[in-house]
Parts: sequence; C-alpha cells; structure tokens
Amino acid sequence: MKFNKLMLSLTLFSASSLAQPWISSNDAMLRASIEMLVNQGIINQPVNTYPLMWQGIARDLAQLDSSQLNEQVFFAYQHVKHALEFAKQGSSSGFRANYNSAPELSQSFGERNQQQSGINSYGSITGDRVSAKVSVNYADQALDKKYINYHGSYLAVLFGNWSVSVEQVDHWWGPSNDNALMLSNNAAPMEGLRFTRANSQYVGPNWLSFIGNWQLTGIYAKQKPIQDQTNDGNYWALRLASTPINGLEVAISSSGSDFLTTTSFKQATLDENIQQTEHRLSSIDVKYSTSLFNQPIAVYSELMGKSKSGILPSSPFYTLGVESYFGSSAQLTKAYLEYSNTQELCELDCTYGNNYQTLQQGSYTQKSRLIGSSTPQNSQSWVLGAQYFSHDGFGAYTKLRYISAESVIGNLNNQYLVQRFKRLQLETGYQQGVFNGLWKVAGSIYQDELGDESNTDTALKTSWEYRF
Repeated sequence: MKFNKLMLSLTLFSASSLAQPWISSNDAMLRASIEMLVNQGIINQPVNTYPLMWQGIARDLAQLDSSQLNEQVFFAYQHVKHALEFAKQGSSSGFRANYNSAPELSQSFGERNQQQSGINSYGSITGDRVSAKVSVNYADQALDKKYINYHGSYLAVLFGNWSVSVEQVDHWWGPSNDNALMLSNNAAPMEGLRFTRANSQYVGPNWLSFIGNWQLTGIYAKQKPIQDQTNDGNYWALRLASTPINGLEVAISSSGSDFLTTTSFKQATLDENIQQTEHRLSSIDVKYSTSLFNQPIAVYSELMGKSKSGILPSSPFYTLGVESYFGSSAQLTKAYLEYSNTQELCELDCTYGNNYQTLQQGSYTQKSRLIGSSTPQNSQSWVLGAQYFSHDGFGAYTKLRYISAESVIGNLNNQYLVQRFKRLQLETGYQQGVFNGLWKVAGSIYQDELGDESNTDTALKTSWEYRF
C-alpha cells in the first residue's frame, strides 16, 4: 500500500515531465529532487539551465547502483527516476483550469500565474528524433492582454547530440529560486529558435577534460518590448555551463537586443543630437553543493550587468542565496534564503535599457515585463522559502518575501517615473491528488506601500490539472 501511494505521488508530481525531451521551468518540486541528487554526487551534470535536457541526467541514473543509496536521498531518487519514465512516453495530453484573484507581481521559478483565470490545453508526442507539443490556452484578464495564446508549444528535432527547437516556452537561467537576473519566466515567452546540447556529458580531448560535463544553449527570438505597441525586434542569448568538480556548477551567459541601447551626446550642449548604440548584457553564476555536519547545503550567486570588457559584467546587479535539503524515504523538504539587489543610479543609461527617459523606446522587456528580474528595477528583495512533498501525494510550500524599490525621477520637470514601493508578503500553498488530477491552492497576504499610501490585501489562487 505504501509503495502504491509513492507511485501515485510521483505520478502527480511528474506533471511537467510527461512526454517531453526536457524538464520545463514550472516544476519546482522536481527541481528540488534533482538538486538533492546533485548535492549527493549522484547527478554530475549542469542543471541550472531550463528547459533542462534529460539525457545527461538519465545517463547518471543508469550508472547508479540504487542499492547503495542512503535513506536521505531515496525519495528524491525515486521522484526523478519516475519523472524520467513518464518523459519517455510516446504521447500525452491534458488540460488545466486555474483562477487567480490577483495576477502575480513577482514570478518565481514555477508555474506562471499572470492572469485572473484561464484554461490550458495541450497535446504532445515524443519520438526518437522529433518531439512536438501544441498548447492552446485561454486567459482572462492576462497581464499581456492576450485572451488566446500558445505558450508552451514547440517542435524539436534532434541532430546528433544537438536539439534544435522552434518554440514559445519559458526559460530560467541560473541557480536562483526567486529572481534570475539574465533570463527568467517573469515575462510571457517569446517566439523563437533554440539550440542546445542534448547530452551534456563531456566528450573531447583529455587536456580539456577539466571543464567537466558541459552545456551550451543559444536562443534567437522576436521581442516585443512594449505591450501597447506593435514594433518588435531581435533578441538573442547564449549560455555555457560546466561542472568542473562534483557539486560545482559555473555558467557564463550573454544576451543582446535591438532595444538595449546606450545613450550619449556628441557635446555637452542640449541642442546636439543624441547618439544611441546597442549594448550587451553578461552574467556569471556559480552554485556549490556540499554537506556541512552531514547536512546537505548549497550556496549560489549570480552577477549580471553590461558587458564592456572581459567576462565579468560591469557595475552588476546580483543575487545571493543559500539552500538546504531534508530528505528520507518518505519525503523531501527544501528550504532557502535569497537576496537580490538591482539598485542602480542612472539617468539616460540603465543596465536593462533606456526606458527611464522615454517609455516608448522599450528595453529589456517583453510586453512591458522584464525578461530578467521579477522584482521592480532599482530594488532590493529578500525571500525565505520552503517546499515539502511526501509519498502520500501531498505537497506544500511557504514564502516570506520583502521587496523595497526606490523612486526613479525622470529628466522632464523632475517628475517621478517610478514611485517608491515596498511589499511585505506571506504566501502559502498546498497540493494533492483530487479526482485523478492534481489540485493546487495557495493564499497570500501582503502589505504594500506606494509613495505615501499603504494598504493590506489578500489573494487566492487555485488550479486543477487532468491528464489523459
């Protein structure tokens, strides 16, 4: 009976892995199990680039003697292994109905909740060389103002050890739990083309083997920076990640856009023409997993800023975090503390773009939401979070979040373009199997201060997903 409950739990928790060649960025609990196995040296692949390819992870699991596992990692191992078996299915389909009383301001790793209500439907097939998914979604009062979208759809083809996909899917680059600075799921996914190594196992000359297993991912997409305008442009990004030693993952990333511009004057007089040149962003992120007094622990950081010279970004934004895992044969808990800082003094020229002076120019945004940080520009944020799930089919999480954003003054009449903003928020969620589907419910209470005004409010979100 206990084994059947475990299989039911893992089946429900493996929702995002059904018949797909990769792990999507909406399954925080599967990510926690993978991280636990990385911490214990069972998985030695780059795992901080989502969508995350399965092949390297599958290879590590196939080489493992499961009889040697200790109880601390047994549930995480069963979870990842079962998700892999579901990912190998030839086809799958399903739908998800959801309701949110307030679309989310801050979007963490996991499902996007940026509409009041909606229905998501999908069907997918996975073959040896070709995989495809068609997702048709209805969204009411969505932040991107689209009632019908195709978020989550893709067509992927395998060429040797390279996967090439035409897609409209979410991405998450880096080890952060709540605030990825270079590329996250904060904005609606762009339509684009992506290539990535299917198997991140190192293959090459011995004198380069010190880089360990490695992953290379490139993206080209069409960007629409402002929601209410029709102009669009080119967006591209490139990421290289490697695991030089067990437990350590290092990655460098770069991105550019037609709307990332640097403003300058020929002379110091106001009647001269303004010159604008495109600039790039770069980031470096590091995560190290180890044990301290037999307790699994990991520390991570991301630095992101303009790319001027060398690998390190200039005047970077940064995220710092620490996390720990508590596992057994029956459950897994992950707890983390994360701090992000995107404070910047700028007038004409800002890291994420030029839209402080004129919002019509756009910047590092997709449909008026930042492609990177999920917190407001020029802000600091703290998040204390925990996730729990067990063999009984139950899952839960809680987050305590504090955001403080400074005001931004424009150049015209010294008017505020962004007012001072603070938020203190407590959010708690729960999930379990109901009517052969997965039901989730979460509630939050938050206090906002905008300028000189303050108010306290609550929000509720719930969803039910059924697969067939």
